[in-house]
Amino acid sequence: MTTDADKLNNQLMQVDAGYWAAAWGVRLQASKFSFKNHEYQMEPMSSTARRRCYMKATQGGWTEIEVLRSLHAMIYGHHPQGDLYMFPTTDDVQEFSKSRFNPLIVANKNAIGKYVKSGGKGTDTASLKKINEAFLYLRGARLSQKVSDQNESSKMRGIPVDSVKFDELDLMDESVIAKARGRMGHSMVKEEVYLSNPLVPGEGIDKIFATSDQRYWWRRCRHCTGVVSTAVATTSSGTWTCAEKFFIEDPERCVGKDKDGKGYIACRNCGRPVPIYFGIGSAEWRADLPSNSDFMHGYQHSQLTSVYNDPLEILDAFRNPPEGNLADVYRLRLGLPYIAAEDRLTRAQVQECCTPHPMPHSHSGPCAMGVDVGKIKHIVIGPKTGKDQYENVKMARLSKWDDILDMAVKFNVKMAIVDIRPYEDSAREFQKNAKKLGIKVYLCEYKENATNDYAYNDHTGIVAANRTQIFDATHRLITEQRLVIPRRDEEVDEYTKQMCGAYKILETNKKTGTSVYRYKGKNEHYRNAQNYHFLAANKSNMPRVKSNRKRQTSAKIKVRNGR
Repeated sequence: MTTDADKLNNQLMQVDAGYWAAAWGVRLQASKFSFKNHEYQMEPMSSTARRRCYMKATQGGWTEIEVLRSLHAMIYGHHPQGDLYMFPTTDDVQEFSKSRFNPLIVANKNAIGKYVKSGGKGTDTASLKKINEAFLYLRGARLSQKVSDQNESSKMRGIPVDSVKFDELDLMDESVIAKARGRMGHSMVKEEVYLSNPLVPGEGIDKIFATSDQRYWWRRCRHCTGVVSTAVATTSSGTWTCAEKFFIEDPERCVGKDKDGKGYIACRNCGRPVPIYFGIGSAEWRADLPSNSDFMHGYQHSQLTSVYNDPLEILDAFRNPPEGNLADVYRLRLGLPYIAAEDRLTRAQVQECCTPHPMPHSHSGPCAMGVDVGKIKHIVIGPKTGKDQYENVKMARLSKWDDILDMAVKFNVKMAIVDIRPYEDSAREFQKNAKKLGIKVYLCEYKENATNDYAYNDHTGIVAANRTQIFDATHRLITEQRLVIPRRDEEVDEYTKQMCGAYKILETNKKTGTSVYRYKGKNEHYRNAQNYHFLAANKSNMPRVKSNRKRQTSAKIKVRNGR
């Protein structure tokens, strides 16, 4: 006999993924699903927001709750077309499916397993599952082929879904993110979810989080009331502290040490321990920008909000980063983006290289030229003016190869380096046509394992360059002010923006454990063109010319540019 309580229980399980997972006691890798010690997950599991994002530290359980939300939505028919769950690479898909998703199905036959159907050939694989009448697609976010000037992924074409979830967004290409969103064109749901350890300020998940309502976990002190500050709020029921905000404001005051030598989060007002949670009304998510709540719920989470991490250990790592790597402390433990000053150019550094002189319409040369190739080509032209001294006299964006040749003639270009990808045939044709005009052209191929010396091959017409090395070289051109660029205008400002679009991060190979520095970035075309110009200007037979454009002090430049 079905009681009213049973009916209510079933209704709650149908509409609330968190209630469903807790009621079934869904078994995860280590234990049954429970909100105990994970109370901060309750609200996100029940959120009805169409868009959600998580700017997070590691080991917060966010991937698990979004996978459970997808399963719940398909089991109960809320997402009849299914979900697309994106990982950075296909290897990540395989690893997740084998180590976490398949065991989840096997361990929960009644709650999940009985709804997973073979459904025909190839539908119970690492990358495709039929859940009830819907499909769960697990895909790597790498574009598999080039069609014209557009990247395409054959594994995403023809997939209609109701929800797209991007796990480790900051490791994905922006173009594949846009294409994945397009898979919801015929959905009435159109749910978007973004999860990632942040990398760089203003990029990736940090950029997404900025458009959300920016929620933080606040805890109530059981001992006091107090004054309001940026990291504390006072109500009649006690003082509230946000560990994530307080730590950045004053880490030494945020973390206390008890008599046993363990750390705790201190109340912003009285300094006594503030638990993560001690019952209803003791902690909650609060939005910094509630006006954005209708658009997206955003959650910022750190290991400071975890019973499994000692805040004192986090503070020690912050004071003395392991192997000097403060970036990983910010990104992986605090859930915040970080880039060291020496690993990214700033606009101020680029603008310090400006002169009062505008870009000319021609130049007597001889000049070098760098061309970054895409649908729109980015061109940097200028002479080498002395030992390790360079000048840009022209920066431009053109679409036609013939127009680039015309510009090369006007500026008396004698040596050019052109990006070999993605249009090698067109670049080869340009190389031949330039030769007829007395312009030597090499096509550049970036190689991570290239030697320290730039290898110019006259037989193939290709120069091989270590990508990290050449980015480091043009970084130093700016920071050491060995490059002169024209007066600020619209094009120079765009050049400046793109020069700052690249940043250096330490990457670790999951299989080998080897760590190497690599430059990443989005919209960095002018930076690549500058790299190619540097290579062209440094070719052994490229003559130097004396510059008549002396750089003035930054103060004078600012006055003359009206800043």
